[in-house]
Amino acid sequence: MSRISSLAFEDTPTYLQDIMREYDVELGGSEFVSVFAHAPETFKSFIDYYFGLVTKTSGKIDMILTELVRLMVAKRNDCFL
Repeated sequence: MSRISSLAFEDTPTYLQDIMREYDVELGGSEFVSVFAHAPETFKSFIDYYFGLVTKTSGKIDMILTELVRLMVAKRNDCFL
């Protein structure tokens, strides 16, 4: 399986560093942002899609369940972010 390396924090664009700090506090981690840091426009597209999806399904699918499903899909694909 292909692997994409994480970009070192100091090599990550400043605005993504700010997002990473925010996610560390709010979500308990920001490792996935360091992988997207290679292609910031892809990160923005992912966030627009993912948070739009979470917002649209708000009240229908619990956020905790959504994250658990995301985690299990990632694990199944040997992605440990």
